[in-house]
Amino acid sequence: MSTSKIKKLTKNKVAELRNIDTSLINKEEVFKMLALAECTGMPILLIGKPGTGKTKTVIEYSKAWLQKDSAAVTNQDFINKLYILETDEGTKSSEVKGMPDLQKLFTENKYEIIAPITTADIAVINEVDKASSNIRNSLLGVMNERFLFNGKHKIPCKWKLFVATCNEIPKEEIDSPFWDRFILKMNISRISAGEMFKYYSAGDKKYTEKIQIGIPSPQEIETVNIPVSKLEKFLSVAYTHLSDRTLTFVPKLVKAVSFIWNISTDKAMIKVASILINNSVASDLQNILYSPELKSILNKIETLQSYNNAETLNQAIVEIEGLISGHAFNGTINQLDVEEIETAMSYVLDNHPMKNTSTDIQELLPEMAEGV
Repeated sequence: MSTSKIKKLTKNKVAELRNIDTSLINKEEVFKMLALAECTGMPILLIGKPGTGKTKTVIEYSKAWLQKDSAAVTNQDFINKLYILETDEGTKSSEVKGMPDLQKLFTENKYEIIAPITTADIAVINEVDKASSNIRNSLLGVMNERFLFNGKHKIPCKWKLFVATCNEIPKEEIDSPFWDRFILKMNISRISAGEMFKYYSAGDKKYTEKIQIGIPSPQEIETVNIPVSKLEKFLSVAYTHLSDRTLTFVPKLVKAVSFIWNISTDKAMIKVASILINNSVASDLQNILYSPELKSILNKIETLQSYNNAETLNQAIVEIEGLISGHAFNGTINQLDVEEIETAMSYVLDNHPMKNTSTDIQELLPEMAEGV
């Protein structure tokens, strides 16, 4: 017997909600990273051992992408819009650069290159760590300028999502220009034994999960405002870890992350630090962005998920309300802090199993605002 779980957005509303049907377990973060790559137009590198579901995740995301406009997607649509290249030491550069269209050359005396990577909406390069230097050089133009350079020919590429996979980045190449072009990188780990047991319990091969992700448009991303003072705090912990080139993408990434993960811009900034650098730097940034009072309230909000009856949940909410009122009266939290609390509380309560019997979030939030 299969299980079907639907995870929905709550606060950051977007024009498009992408519905992903997956047979994979614990891949929601990977899907969200693919969504981040799509809406920012940045190539993404998925790193992980064989068998961790890297390519399968991309294929299932691609199916959802194709079905966003029409549920009736044919095999030919899939073939035309998705380009997958499996690389190894023997892969020829012509697999990327393309081949002459012999039919046009014969019938029309026109020399044109057929290069599927230039017409695909989604480009996937598997095992890119095994590709030759010639193939990687060809891919640089496709990734950066979105042009395929083939001699005197310059062919535009139309990809909306560019994904490469590898088992690992070779240690001697970590600082090479090719790997640096992947602003977005994600390590794909094996699922835990506990999650594998959950998979077995749900019917193993019959396991299904429905995930809903908000995909912001460029216009929606631009509506988000990030105070320069917050970006200055980001620089204080991230400057020595990131290149100037990568740092230029930070504001756009923060805005997009706030939509996709449905979080405030402060949390989005912390998330971006985790994505681009590591969790330790993200923790340092959190300590700078959040006052001890705000962190204390947010930690209490996170514990609300553990309450399993309406009475204890409502008591905890009343306690949090008291903390907010007290800190607001003392001036130790401000309006921006209240907005952060509102976002966190909205997310927790809107997804809480006791939602229908607990205090409604809208009954609580006006009182928060009045105290500031």
